[in-house]
Amino acid sequence: MKKHTLFALLAFLVLMSVTSCSAIWIKKSHMLEEKANLKRLSNHEKTLVYLPLHHIGKKSYYQDILKKTDSLRDLEYDIMYEEVTTNLKNKADYTLLAKKFRKITGSFNAGNGYLDTINNKIGGIKYNKKYQLMNQPKAPQLGIDTITDINADVTIEKLITAFEKDHGVVVLDTCDMQTDLKKEYLCEPLSAKLQKTFRDNFILGLRDQNLAQQVNSSTSKKIFVIYGASHYSGLLNELRKTDSSWYEMN
Repeated sequence: MKKHTLFALLAFLVLMSVTSCSAIWIKKSHMLEEKANLKRLSNHEKTLVYLPLHHIGKKSYYQDILKKTDSLRDLEYDIMYEEVTTNLKNKADYTLLAKKFRKITGSFNAGNGYLDTINNKIGGIKYNKKYQLMNQPKAPQLGIDTITDINADVTIEKLITAFEKDHGVVVLDTCDMQTDLKKEYLCEPLSAKLQKTFRDNFILGLRDQNLAQQVNSSTSKKIFVIYGASHYSGLLNELRKTDSSWYEMN
């Protein structure tokens, strides 16, 4: 399975926690922005520019991100970005983890990203096609060099391992094991309470912690972070746990 499918689903799970009403959802998630609004943080030693990334947006929005990334690279900012991947080489091992992820969240295969531009649906929710929305392009189209820039995200195995450490091993039943990842999931997922815990403490919390650690350990004085908008407040909170002098510059 392609790594960006899981990445899209993680973002979708966070977005779905906002509201199931597409009109309100679209406005609250800033999908209609023409330009990316940068946020700036500092602890008097490092300057951090944060681009709150929306995973669904307008073409002009993603073109603006490309311009901003190129400009900050020219100003010698180190670039950190968001992308959940895996270090597993064995397909069977990865499939097992993927099915555990599906058991926890109730879903896995996000289909064509998570925006269906043919039927004008976001996660099955109808939206007005006049918005002309598109799925987030791949990293190079945002100016990100996946070889030299820093992937400041976690792996799927770290997400599952951390969750199981706190909440016990995720047990897969016969339905889970026999249902292909590309098929509709009709088995019994974990409880709504555990799904919320996974979203809040791991999809958000664990990844916020990891990003803060990357920033703290960096020797660069200028850092540009391209990461989901829902992670900004969490990052700031995590940075302040280590160094209370971090403040918002704008």
